[in-house]
Amino acid sequence: MKKTKNPEHIEDTRLLRIEFLKPKYWGVWLFIAFLFISQLMPFKVQWKISKGLAWLAYNLAKGRRHVVQVNVDICFPDLTRKEKDALVKDIFHENMQGYLDSATSWFGNFKRFKPTLDVRGKEHLDKYLDNGQGVVLAGAHFSILDLAGALTSLITEMNVTYRPLDNKLMNAIIMGGRYRYVTHAYHKKNVKGFIDCLNRGKALWYAPDQDYGRKYAVFAPLFGRRTSTISGLTFLSKSGNARIVPYSYHRKQDCQEYILEFYEALPETGDEEQDAKAYNEWLEGAIRRYPAQYLWLHKRFKTQENPDDANPYK
Repeated sequence: MKKTKNPEHIEDTRLLRIEFLKPKYWGVWLFIAFLFISQLMPFKVQWKISKGLAWLAYNLAKGRRHVVQVNVDICFPDLTRKEKDALVKDIFHENMQGYLDSATSWFGNFKRFKPTLDVRGKEHLDKYLDNGQGVVLAGAHFSILDLAGALTSLITEMNVTYRPLDNKLMNAIIMGGRYRYVTHAYHKKNVKGFIDCLNRGKALWYAPDQDYGRKYAVFAPLFGRRTSTISGLTFLSKSGNARIVPYSYHRKQDCQEYILEFYEALPETGDEEQDAKAYNEWLEGAIRRYPAQYLWLHKRFKTQENPDDANPYK
């Protein structure tokens, strides 16, 4: 088992295991080999590869394309049909490029990007950390998610929460890559670890922007729609005596230059609905700046406030 800096939970990242020779893992090995080779290529080549992958996904994954189309229709009603169709294709392209970006963080030399990093608003993070107060880095599932973690580790300590994958080989590869740059990686069930991290005056990355149903969620506006939003921000800020600092990360157009942006802390309300409303308001603004660089492949609006209302994805 690979040694890490994580004392609470260590994922098994060994790849030389007999079980990984089984046929069910052969496709994963090919996929990882492809990612490893791709991240060695110049970005212009990567960009063309991801465009090709996006074309395949757009045309073959019709169910997922439908999800993206529904999300775009809900969130960008003022766009023309032609503009919406173009955005859907751009979303597939950005998300496919996200896989190649992730490979860079898992296998490549991400430190080479430090001289060109565009870091904005870091004073909003430092003002609390310098005084020994914990910070919940409220992130989101933007397309450069894993690479953003690696890049952030170049300017501050990275402590993250994660949800393990069901595929053991893919999970071992991803977590092995993440252990290259995180200080602590806390399993989703390790709530005690979350709180301890914050109480020690550290920053903890946490992304509450996906729809996991009604449990531990409240409904707050997002793109004009009452949306199921995880209430973990309020719990963490209260339990860890921490401030909530929103945090976004994006690519500058079609090049390997990246923006890491920290925002002013959300108001201290202690109220789940108010915190969710403030977070969603920030999230919507961040998405609108780079609408294609978000995980629109996720069914963000599947849980209805009124259970009798129709699921928009059906």
